[in-house]
Amino acid sequence: MDIHQIPSIKYFGRSDMKKKLTALFLAMLLSLVFAGMAQATYYHFEDYRPDDVKFNGETTYTWTFNLNFDNLMLWEIPAVPLVNSGDDWDSSLGKTGQMGANDILHRAYLTMKFCNTDNEKIDLKLDLTDTISWLLSQGGLHNQTITNLDSLPDEQNAPGTLNVFSYLEDDHLLNVTITNTSLTGDFTVDKMNLAGCYESDPTPVPEPGTVVLLGAGLAGMAVVLRRRAKAAADRT
Repeated sequence: MDIHQIPSIKYFGRSDMKKKLTALFLAMLLSLVFAGMAQATYYHFEDYRPDDVKFNGETTYTWTFNLNFDNLMLWEIPAVPLVNSGDDWDSSLGKTGQMGANDILHRAYLTMKFCNTDNEKIDLKLDLTDTISWLLSQGGLHNQTITNLDSLPDEQNAPGTLNVFSYLEDDHLLNVTITNTSLTGDFTVDKMNLAGCYESDPTPVPEPGTVVLLGAGLAGMAVVLRRRAKAAADRT
């Protein structure tokens, strides 16, 4: 047989094998890094409660906001806003959906629209992100007559504080109960609205199990390549 017709046998030397393993390791490591750099998405949400609830001296009513199950109006935004005035958002530009259990709540605002028998209206807006003065504590509007809405105390002067956000942040659930036991005259809560901002799909962190599997896979591949290199060397 002509020596030029003898098939050549290629094998990996130690330096070649190290280069292959190093390149493979870097490629897999970079894939994990870039997977962990996935950009989070921020949403402004509105959870509307249009219930028209009439209160008299004996009425008690509870509104329940469950952000993981309610049909929220959602608008994608570039970042967490510094402030939120509670202005209406164009529903035609939004979409509907729910928060995920692992989504991070950054801001929350509660708006209540009151109306008395003379059709006088007032909006009470509470920023739940910080500890707030609770306007509706102790079962009423602090003995203020509903027929004179201008005499309602503002949130800075209302007694009592309550850190609502810590509970809402934990389980995305908020119950608001109004009990009228001290007001003179009837009034109606035309609507209640919980709004705010949350972060969807926070940056993932590779689990320890993923790193262990990566190391075990590379070690196993190194053994296989060494055996192949040794077998190729023996054949020559």
